[in-house]
Amino acid sequence: MELLNKLTAAFGPSGYEDEVADIIIDEIKPYVDEIKRDRLGNIIALKKGKTSKKIMTSAHMDQIGVMVSYIE
Repeated sequence: MELLNKLTAAFGPSGYEDEVADIIIDEIKPYVDEIKRDRLGNIIALKKGKTSKKIMTSAHMDQIGVMVSYIE
């Protein structure tokens, strides 16, 4: 629950996900062998295995960042 609270409290609209990315990196660091961030801000983590089988997981880390300023 603490992780969920941290992630939802972090500022992370599209293009400004650094705070969310830092939380994710801190959380996954003990479980992976490598972590990189590319020019677009994506987190790429690698966990080396003992077999030739591979798996990839992909997810969004940005939030909806719009504000309603007028309702007709």
